[in-house]
Amino acid sequence: MGKMKEICMEIIEANEGIPEGMTIADVARMKELEMYNWEEYEQQQEKNRVQSLKSENPKEAKKIEQISKKFSAKYGGAREEKESEQ
Repeated sequence: MGKMKEICMEIIEANEGIPEGMTIADVARMKELEMYNWEEYEQQQEKNRVQSLKSENPKEAKKIEQISKKFSAKYGGAREEKESEQ
């Protein structure tokens, strides 16, 4: 139980709280990767998804990668606005 508490404390410190939508599977994977910042973790997961799609269906992967770039630019700005309002 002590190790789990340490991991949770690392995540809370890196993200200024518990990220919304985070699951215990995410916690385990973050520990495995030794990555405690939620945004970095989500970006890594997205890269992994795109890589797996590239091997399965290259045409579909290109579409997803293009859409992902568009949304990350849009939502990245929205995320910054939200943080500045708080």
